[in-house]
Order: sequence, then C-alpha cells, then structure tokens
Amino acid sequence: MAKERDLEDLEDEEMDDASLDNFDEEDGFSLGEGDDQEAPIVRDYSTRRILIWEEDEVRRNACLEVLSDLMVGATFKAVATEDEALAQLDEDDWDTFVVDFYTEGVSSSDFIKRVNNYPGSILVALSMGPLTLPDEREPAKTELLRRLFDMEKSNSQIRA
Repeated sequence: MAKERDLEDLEDEEMDDASLDNFDEEDGFSLGEGDDQEAPIVRDYSTRRILIWEEDEVRRNACLEVLSDLMVGATFKAVATEDEALAQLDEDDWDTFVVDFYTEGVSSSDFIKRVNNYPGSILVALSMGPLTLPDEREPAKTELLRRLFDMEKSNSQIRA
C-alpha cells in the first residue's frame, strides 16, 4: 500500500527534471509535451460558399470530400468544366474558389481572370492529386490546409 505524502513537505530538489517540466505553478500539473497547443477551435463555416473547379472526377470528388470534412457546414459546389465554373460565377455568390494550377490551361483561363477580380473572395490553388481523406485527417496537415481557407488571414503568408 502506498503512503500518502503531504505535497507541502516536498521540496523542489525532490522533484526530478521531467516532473518539473510538466508542472505549472499557477494551475498545477500540465499535460506535458505539446501542452502549449491550444484545444481545437470550433469554427463556424455555415456562411462559407466554396466553388471547386477540377476536370478529373476522382480528384474533384476527393477534394470535395476532404474540404467538406474539414469545413463542416460550408456550402460546396464542384464543377468539371470551365464553362460550368463561369456559369456558377453568374448564378451564385462565392467567397472561395479552389483550383489546381497543375491542370493545363487553368492558370491562364477566363475563369481565373474573373475570380481575381471577384470582390471579397480568395483563390486557393491546391494540387488535388495527392488529396485523400485519411491523410488529410492528420492534425498537422489539417491545420495547414484549413489555414488556406482562413478569410481573416488570407492576405498573410503561410509557411509550411
């Protein structure tokens, strides 16, 4: 049976270095390594409207799946052709546009020219080839990907 010890009787010298690293004077014990990370922030994406243009059906569906899982509550529309994307610009209001600049002709398209002049929006260029839901659920990748869609910080640089 373990003996109970009065914590007030312990002196700092009795606590090993590993224990000292995990001790917070104000709050008591911390969670240890990685404790400086904040709890996940709950974000409201219900007002976000995101248009995805990707010609390849598999990549388009993968992108839609990853982003809809990441930005729960947002409205998404995924289209296959530039004509469909241009029609969506005329039919609805969008705040975010997602394209893959590795797709031939996308960067110089009329759609991109119009999007660059679309008020209050951001353009996110992703390489959609490697997007898979299990990989993108990895916390480090999720945070980097989510930051691309952060409207408040869309003018700041993101370093990976």
